[in-house]
Amino acid sequence: MHQNCPVCFEYLFDSIRPIAVLPCGHTIHQACHRDLMSHDTITCPLCLKCILPEGQRAHVWRYMDQQVQETPMPEEYRNLKVTVLCHDCSSRSECDFHVVGHKCTGCGGYNTRRVGGSTTAPQR
Repeated sequence: MHQNCPVCFEYLFDSIRPIAVLPCGHTIHQACHRDLMSHDTITCPLCLKCILPEGQRAHVWRYMDQQVQETPMPEEYRNLKVTVLCHDCSSRSECDFHVVGHKCTGCGGYNTRRVGGSTTAPQR
């Protein structure tokens, strides 16, 4: 609690506003947390871990799976693999490139960032 709120930067220890502890352990004002959620931000502003409860998280990942299935990639990108780092399970893995998102092979989530280039060149 001896830190600033990552959204409004008010010092949390002296704050009289209610505080929430995120699943990752970081603290934030409850009102700031609600503001993040109202703007569809589902990650901690400090460590980028998903802050949704497990049930909601699974629902979002299933929705992302559906969007990936319904959005075919152009032929030249279908065999493209990229290296990603998962913010939730901290694993580094190789997955299919897709414009909707990159799925972690460790935990199955989409809270990833690309850390490496393609391992298979796009076909032309």
